[in-house]
Amino acid sequence: MKDGIYLLTFKSQDKDFGSGILVVDDSLVNGGDTIYSYNGVIEENRLVLILNKHNVNVHSIFGNFGSLKINLSFQEDDQGYILHGNVENLQPVPLLVQAKLIGRIE
Repeated sequence: MKDGIYLLTFKSQDKDFGSGILVVDDSLVNGGDTIYSYNGVIEENRLVLILNKHNVNVHSIFGNFGSLKINLSFQEDDQGYILHGNVENLQPVPLLVQAKLIGRIE
């Protein structure tokens, strides 16, 4: 993924279930949403994200886990990237993430 600021839209089984912001800077990624903070790394065409739950009072589609690891492969599209993958240890739940480029890192 190219360096930049991305708006993430999370989907599973054709249902939207959240959005967040991801900042990519030299293969390192950080971001978050109203429930989780994100930290991770890009390895070739794969994004590995660790989600840490900071808002314990909100229900998550992922359940009550305090920390999750998400493995996503990505391909470029006209708005940024499409990412496919799943939460580690929750393999049957497929994830689709649209990453729309909304800003550049200067």
